[in-house]
Amino acid sequence: MAQQITSLLYIQCDWNSILSEVGAEAWISCKHKDYPGIHGKIRTVTSLPSKPSLTISEGFEIEDLTRSSIIIKHENSYSTVFLAPHRIYNGIHKGSIESLDVTNEGLAVSSSSTGHLMVWDTRTGEKKITLTGHVFEVYKCRFFPSGKVVLSCGADMSLKIWCAKTGICPVTLSEHKMAVTNIDFVNRGKNIVSSSKDGTVKLWHCGQAACIDTIATVTSNVNCCKIFEAPAYLSLGERKVQIDDAEVDTGNKILLFGCEDGTIHCYGLESRECLFKKSVESAVNCITSVGKDHFVVGCQNGQVILYNLKDEESYKIWHESNSAVLSIKAFQKVGFFISRADGTVFFMPENGYLKRISLTGPNCDPVYDVASDGKNIYTCCRDGVVRLYHVENAINYVTNKS
Repeated sequence: MAQQITSLLYIQCDWNSILSEVGAEAWISCKHKDYPGIHGKIRTVTSLPSKPSLTISEGFEIEDLTRSSIIIKHENSYSTVFLAPHRIYNGIHKGSIESLDVTNEGLAVSSSSTGHLMVWDTRTGEKKITLTGHVFEVYKCRFFPSGKVVLSCGADMSLKIWCAKTGICPVTLSEHKMAVTNIDFVNRGKNIVSSSKDGTVKLWHCGQAACIDTIATVTSNVNCCKIFEAPAYLSLGERKVQIDDAEVDTGNKILLFGCEDGTIHCYGLESRECLFKKSVESAVNCITSVGKDHFVVGCQNGQVILYNLKDEESYKIWHESNSAVLSIKAFQKVGFFISRADGTVFFMPENGYLKRISLTGPNCDPVYDVASDGKNIYTCCRDGVVRLYHVENAINYVTNKS
């Protein structure tokens, strides 16, 4: 399928605080990939009790304005809802924040470039406990489905399992030969998978603290991995050896992983058979499932590609920016948020609605990870800040629910 390339709108990162003052100006840009941008100004004319009166130049139009959002359109672009953070969490970590996960009950875990993890409360911002034990960077941290246990991995070639309440690490998994780049859970988490720069994806048993098997070995760094339920029409292959008793719930699961050499691999988790392999133009940085029939990948060259498992072909390709895609988070079965190295976070509606959401705040610092508590979106950034966004109204707007 041909690539979908359109212009994107960008706004000054602190637009909401700047435009609260009469006479203040903030910039707005419309940029088409590889072409010069159109740059305009938003100016506050008068300050009103409910919202200020604004002017905007260079063919931009303001469609709506609230205290925390502004909807802007240009004739060359989609309407874009710019959302300011509802809350900013400072001081969780001293360095950049590499990874973030949040439970529906308001507990968060985040990891930093210093090798530490922090468990904290999103409702109060209170730090609960520091998880110390990794050496060097912690690339990923995730809550087990129970929300009470944390799994992490990083540059020290290990995976660690932590009690989120006590901070105790009863299990360290160490069979990879290079940095562990990503992790995922098989159902409730008795088994987990990990990907590594050593070119392997491994299956582990948490209770036994042991590697069950190496699912796949390739000739490139494996940057990301994801497990999800296989649709009924997908043939998963047959297991050629007896299944170990430690292997739990791997039937009817597929494993997707993406590599530095631009390849995407799909395996039957139980059968260990490669179901298909694809190649894209640059390194695959992140991968996730979207619904039952689709998965989406984000690439180093800025491409975002949505695949349909039914025909194993790309369903949609977006290449609207050259900035690397660093994370993808599926949201409420209507689309997904992507974060980039240039500090932007966009919501991509799966079904092609001609509207977008842009989460503002970072000033060109890479946004490394996106998390959700089921209703709100959280981002973590190189600037050491976690930002919370209330996205419900914006989601309703771009998906025509409002």
